Amino acid sequence: MRGDGGGLGADLRRRRPGRVSAGADVAVRHADAGGRRHRQGRGPGRAKGCAGSAPYDRVLATVGLREIPGAWIGQTRPGGVIVAPWGTHYTHADAVARLVVRGDGTASGRFTGPVEFMKLRGQRLSLPPHGAYVPDEGEGEGGGADTSSTGIPEGEFITPAYAALPFALGLRVRHCVQVVAAPHDGARPVWFYGLTDRSWACVVFREGEAEARVWQAGERRLWDEVEAAYGWWVGHGRPDHTRFGLTVGPGPAGQRVWLDDPADSWSP
Repeated sequence: MRGDGGGLGADLRRRRPGRVSAGADVAVRHADAGGRRHRQGRGPGRAKGCAGSAPYDRVLATVGLREIPGAWIGQTRPGGVIVAPWGTHYTHADAVARLVVRGDGTASGRFTGPVEFMKLRGQRLSLPPHGAYVPDEGEGEGGGADTSSTGIPEGEFITPAYAALPFALGLRVRHCVQVVAAPHDGARPVWFYGLTDRSWACVVFREGEAEARVWQAGERRLWDEVEAAYGWWVGHGRPDHTRFGLTVGPGPAGQRVWLDDPADSWSP
């Protein structure tokens, strides 16, 4: 049940997350079938590929991506393979995508397992500060947040490194960032920030309590979306990374993700 968010500002200010940062250059290796003409490049410009010696049989990236550059597909021969860490802005949790390039200019394949790399410089997230979402008490949306509760336990939602759940949630909850704050006084807050507006949510798990309190404000109800995505993941048998796949194509098709069957895909 939702209710008034009075007293929210001071409580949530005590539970705001710390800074999150990342950084890396891209390293990409292109090779022909015989292992010749290896070219390894570093720096943000390598998202453009190495057109001079294309086409290639393999493109291997050692940097986390949020979008597979179209140039890499165009410079890989049909039947060639692109291997790259890929994920969404939801968390830093990525998975290795193994994509086979097709003659129609698309590339598709499954994820082979979890990984975490520094992100490509040109694709890093620049998240507005916490105060842009949750003003001080009595200002903006902060004092008028909806409140509710959830029965999802902390131990189920806060997973170890390389677990499948954060990756899966990022595929289902679009344009959203999750930040898990450090526990304090028996409480652990988890924040959610919208990337297309200033919607936000916070769920606070407390030791010994069966339900966690939830605050939400803005155009979207981000926790409702996350909770629905969690239910979807559980309902599909808690799939690991290897049951998911990625298809990348030119034009409006863009990037599509899927579970088990590429024909049943959606935009992440």
